[in-house]
Amino acid sequence: METAIDFDAEAKLHPEDNVTTEQFVTMVIRSSKGNIEPTRGCWSSGYMDYALYKGIIEDYDITNISKPIERRSAARIVHEALLTEFGERDEYEWSAAENLRDLYSCHTCVMHIAQMYVKGIMLGRDHNMFDAAGSLTRAEAEAVVVRMLDREQRIPQTGGREFQSKNLSPDEAWELMLNDNTAMLVDVRTNEDYKTGHIQESICIPLHDISNNPFSVCNRKDTPIILYCHKGYKSSVAAQVLIDAGYSRIYTIPGIEQYPYTTCRVFKQE
Repeated sequence: METAIDFDAEAKLHPEDNVTTEQFVTMVIRSSKGNIEPTRGCWSSGYMDYALYKGIIEDYDITNISKPIERRSAARIVHEALLTEFGERDEYEWSAAENLRDLYSCHTCVMHIAQMYVKGIMLGRDHNMFDAAGSLTRAEAEAVVVRMLDREQRIPQTGGREFQSKNLSPDEAWELMLNDNTAMLVDVRTNEDYKTGHIQESICIPLHDISNNPFSVCNRKDTPIILYCHKGYKSSVAAQVLIDAGYSRIYTIPGIEQYPYTTCRVFKQE
């Protein structure tokens, strides 16, 4: 299957020229939605409007609309587009991304980079580096969009360290907590997010705090620790941080956007 990318001809970029955030977003959205007219009276293109409305981009991208896009931002945008526009699920096994020496250079980007890497959409650079803060040329951007659209063009990455955390269903997590009163239910989102609504019986220890000092979570490393967040990304990162620190009973449950805890008979949101 060959996929043609209708890149913005008016930009007249050479293959080695870096693309801006707006140019990259245009490539991604146009490839899946076709031409989009800008909203009347709006300051940005219709592609940026659409991507912002759908949650594919964020305020950071608007602020940096005319600057060369960083590879970590490109990974985030393509990842969100796959989830939003194509309904493509994440790869459960992403340990191959652990081979990237700069995977954890940006904690908020970990899952975006990991998913793009293991899916074979964005490959690493030399010496097992993703080059998260690096730029993206037009030729590289076109290749990324082609692989986003066409699975046959991807170069999946496999192998790597086996994760030792375990995914639990809400029912399994509830049973664990009933059977072991030392078990902890930890919300790894920010304190601000926690205050807007959280699962009953949970405590908030943000990912940032866990990353800075994993031993602050609890003293005993055999304590069952059940982690959750919004979409499951931060809890996965937190789980690996705790495992690397020597904790032996680490679990994750679906994020609050992934499971209707408000109506669940096991857990409820406050």
